[in-house]
Amino acid sequence: MTVSLTVETVSTESLDEVRSYLESRAPQPHVERRRVLVVEDDPAQRELFVTLVTDWGYDVVAVGSAEEAEFSVRRRGVDAAIVDVFLPGRSGESLMGRLRERFPELVMVGISALGDAAMARRCKVLGADLFLTKPITAEDLSLALAGTHTAWH
Repeated sequence: MTVSLTVETVSTESLDEVRSYLESRAPQPHVERRRVLVVEDDPAQRELFVTLVTDWGYDVVAVGSAEEAEFSVRRRGVDAAIVDVFLPGRSGESLMGRLRERFPELVMVGISALGDAAMARRCKVLGADLFLTKPITAEDLSLALAGTHTAWH
């Protein structure tokens, strides 16, 4: 990832305005969902999701594989899950089906860098409430987690 930054001298008032604007646009903490499972094999992506979701007030369990995910939710359930469809070992697709069976009210978001309409439909069939294509915006992820499980499938 390449980031370019232009530095300008700005007044304190301008900084306060920018800060105020950014705070008003930031996703608000969600109190109705307390525990979110993040299943992402890319460590940088996983850390980004953890940072965002934690900042929003959720308790996060982050793992890199479907096997780790199942182990981590054995004793304590989750209210929402962000699952990468393509994982090493057992697939995220398989995991989504098992999570849906175990936690029927779970809000589940399938994610992948290789997203198309067919993948979105497949994730819906497997129990995902929503499918997001990477790169994922903070706003889209926040809205997805704030949603409720849609039991149409």
